Amino acid sequence: MKPLALLQYRYANSPFSPGDIESLGITPAQLNHLLEAEIVHRLSRGVYILSGADLSDEGQFRAATMRINGPSAICLISALAFYGLTDQIPKKVWLLVPEDKHSAHKDIRLLRSRNPKWKIGIESQKGYKISSIERSIVDALAMKRIIGVSIGVTALKTALKEKKTTIDKVLKMATRLGVDHRVMAYIEALS
Repeated sequence: MKPLALLQYRYANSPFSPGDIESLGITPAQLNHLLEAEIVHRLSRGVYILSGADLSDEGQFRAATMRINGPSAICLISALAFYGLTDQIPKKVWLLVPEDKHSAHKDIRLLRSRNPKWKIGIESQKGYKISSIERSIVDALAMKRIIGVSIGVTALKTALKEKKTTIDKVLKMATRLGVDHRVMAYIEALS
C-alpha cells in the first residue's frame, strides 16, 4: 500500500502528527507537498488532519490533547456529553490541565488545577485521557461556580436512572478527591 493510501486509511477522521506519519514513510517534505496540494490541513503547530475529514468527538478529544501537548484529561461538560449525561452540546473541548498550562486555542476550555490528581478517576483511551463517569459527576457538582448546579445534578440523576453508576461509587469518588463535603448535599437530596 502506498504511503498516501495508508495515511488516508489510518487517519480518515483522526488528527495526526508528523511523527505519526513518519512510520508510514511520509517525510516532512512530502507533508509540505500534501499541505500545498490541500490534501492535508494544519489544525495547529504539529497537528494535522486530512482535508474534508469530519472529526468525531473522540477525534476532537485527540486533537485537543495533541494541541495542548502535556498532561491533560477530557473533563466536565465534554466528559458528561461523551457519557450521555447532559443535554448540553459543548462548544469547546474541556480539558483538565496543570495550573501553569495556558492555551490560545478558541475551541479548547482549560480547567487549570494545582493538584489535578491524575491517578484518581482518569481513564486512558486511544490518544487521550478522560475523567470517569463518577469523577465527571463529582467534578460537575463540586465546580458548580464554573458550570452551574443544574448540569451536575442532571448528570447524577441521569447516571443513576440509566444505571451507569451508583450513589456509593459517586460518594467514594468524592471522598477520594477530597470534595465529599461539597457534593454530600446533592447526594443526600437524591437518596
